[in-house]
Amino acid sequence: MNRNFISKLPPRFVQNTVDLCGEAGKMWLNDLPRIVEELSEKWSFKPEKPFRNLSYNFVAPCICENGENAVLKIALPLNNPEIFNEAAFLELADGNGTVKLLNLDETNRAILLEKATPGANLKEVCRTDVGKAVEITIKAMRKILKKPPQDHSFWLLDEWFDNFFYKSENTEFPERFIWKARGIYEELSVLSKEKFLIHGDLHHENILSAEREPFLVIDPKGIVGEIGFEISTFLNNHAFWLSDDLNLREKIIEAVFQFSEAFEIEPINLYKWAFAQMVLSIWWTFEDGGQNWHEEIWRTEIWEELYSD
Repeated sequence: MNRNFISKLPPRFVQNTVDLCGEAGKMWLNDLPRIVEELSEKWSFKPEKPFRNLSYNFVAPCICENGENAVLKIALPLNNPEIFNEAAFLELADGNGTVKLLNLDETNRAILLEKATPGANLKEVCRTDVGKAVEITIKAMRKILKKPPQDHSFWLLDEWFDNFFYKSENTEFPERFIWKARGIYEELSVLSKEKFLIHGDLHHENILSAEREPFLVIDPKGIVGEIGFEISTFLNNHAFWLSDDLNLREKIIEAVFQFSEAFEIEPINLYKWAFAQMVLSIWWTFEDGGQNWHEEIWRTEIWEELYSD
């Protein structure tokens, strides 16, 4: 392995790569400097040091030949990696509310993206006014929300939940949460009038301050599902961000009211969506072998209390 190059990568990223991809991951890490060099020549950019918070993709800022800043993103050597859905989502958005897709290399599972500058996320921008984060997110959602193309290869939210319900059987994951999430999802799916192409992971750190527009969205998963799920992802991240706030309950209720008004969804249904989304998220932690999933279960309590009131 190219130990000098790999030693400069975040240990978590290296470990995730090996855990998920095995020997193929080790070979890919060794080959990564060549891939970056090949892409830099092909797309005429100068790569800089990768970001320090890498987890499941290699991501590095770079400077293009015309002097503009960009971001290089290379996916792990997995079958059907998320990066292809991300590219398709950004291509459809065409820069309206999102960073622009500048280039795609399917062979190397790589994309070149517009860089959001100054690039502060909502937690940084709204540190002293957490309510403003909700307003900004509602505006961002309205910009990027769209009907899915007739012929598309985007994942379905149904597939995410069906996979969870199937795989979680006969595991140590708490059965009560599985059945409750299943019942809620089935109920809300029936109530849903329409499915949309949604981001799938819209939260504070995926909405960045920019110059071309006040804020731009990054890192879409690109799935077809309900608006309520999109909102619930933000709500759960919002609740976690405010977890030490003495007025957490009141601030969460206010955020739910704002989303309810903006997208005409009953507050009780947003509480239920948030519960189901949180259980799904905890399942992913469990499935990946994370040891802190027990500690995350408590985060569902606020939603159970709210939709039971």
